[in-house]
Amino acid sequence: MQLNKNINRNLLKEQSFPSYNINNNQDCILHFGIGNFHRAHQALYIHEILENNKNISIIGINLRSEETNNKMRVQDYLYTLIRISNNYKKIDILNPIKKILFGLKHKNEIRNLIVSEEIKLITITVTEKGYHFDKNKKLNFSNQIISDLEDKDLSTLIGHLGFGIIERYKKNKKKLIVLSCDNLSENGTILKNLIKQFIEKKFPYCLDWFESNIEFPLSMIDGIVPNNNKQSEFFNLPYNDNAIVVTEPYRDWYIQSNNDELKNILSNNKIKFVEDVKFYENNKLKILNASHSALAYIGHLCGYTYVHEAIEDKNIYKFILNFLDQEVLPTLETKDDFNINEYKMEILERFKNTYIEDKLLRIAMDGSLKIPIRILDTYNNNNGETKYIQFIITSWLFFLFQIIEENQNRLDDANKEYFYSVYKNNKDNFFEEIINNKNIFNLSVSKREEMLTAVKKNLNLMKENPLKLLLKEIIL
Repeated sequence: MQLNKNINRNLLKEQSFPSYNINNNQDCILHFGIGNFHRAHQALYIHEILENNKNISIIGINLRSEETNNKMRVQDYLYTLIRISNNYKKIDILNPIKKILFGLKHKNEIRNLIVSEEIKLITITVTEKGYHFDKNKKLNFSNQIISDLEDKDLSTLIGHLGFGIIERYKKNKKKLIVLSCDNLSENGTILKNLIKQFIEKKFPYCLDWFESNIEFPLSMIDGIVPNNNKQSEFFNLPYNDNAIVVTEPYRDWYIQSNNDELKNILSNNKIKFVEDVKFYENNKLKILNASHSALAYIGHLCGYTYVHEAIEDKNIYKFILNFLDQEVLPTLETKDDFNINEYKMEILERFKNTYIEDKLLRIAMDGSLKIPIRILDTYNNNNGETKYIQFIITSWLFFLFQIIEENQNRLDDANKEYFYSVYKNNKDNFFEEIINNKNIFNLSVSKREEMLTAVKKNLNLMKENPLKLLLKEIIL
């Protein structure tokens, strides 16, 4: 029995079924990036709002593939969300997404939606790579961006939003909210500047209106959602679902905005509107995301496959704990109403969730975009000893070298061609050349020399000793 709107609901067991008919609701939210994370996070918040009879819906846009749409269309865009941990389980059937469009096929429909007065909010989860920025967070005029400037087959978020906003100006000049939900510090500000640079090239006449009428709030999202391929049978579901999403019970969504219309659309008391999101964002990036990256490289090199396996290794756990206590937390701002130590311990406990099965290799990818934000910022702000950060950087570089040596096709990174080139042309100085690349390692001369010395020392130790033994010595 296929999950769809005609399913016999009497056969459902512990699964809740939506009380709303999404096809009867007006278009309101346009979302770029209908992946597992969106369907476990923002879409869940919208589902809860819909259950309270709000007349809204999500129209999704994917830029890289039609796979999600192909899976969900046959089941009327219903899907099962399973929130699970070692002591919690909740299964819901959600339907907040009305349909999904593909960027390369549906350019005109997407543009019409961005122009439409019914669309009040555009949300985004396309990961760091989807923004096409350079080391200074300015628009990188890559081949994709240059191609999109010609307005043919648009392949980027920036292209679709840029032309859509220009057309909104020409057609109705209505206000619009564009809300990035990606793991980027100052995500809204970055996105605004990127789109502004795109518009400057195509239609600068609308920039004054753009500045006054398009709002780009800052936001911080949290929730661990792995890529999973679990089938209905694994959870004993009484139907077939091609688009199951598995996630942890924990979730957060902070938004920095006083916009009453945005608060009205996102009228869910689990969404936190705050005066300054940077505090929460910085803690999450530097504690959760940094630990995730550290676990990915160290855990993978120790032979583990999943996050929960790596964190259960007592030496890796102690390494991460020391890294946070000694090198991260001292650099972070504190607030009386936020217990940073409780937050830290909750994160480490979340990593132990055996049901999530989050692969270290997945987290390890795109390190050249993640490491500067998650790890090197802390390194730059740290005036004390940083042996843990230096070992994490060594592990990342060693991971890069190893994965290129074994199979170049396994590496997924925005700078992979550069890494391949260094490996091919300067293999003996692979580590030194990358550390000297200012696009990745934006460090002072003294910090760079300090890092280079530490990495060379760690590499020699890693070549001579098992990694698990080295960890024991480091955490003493």
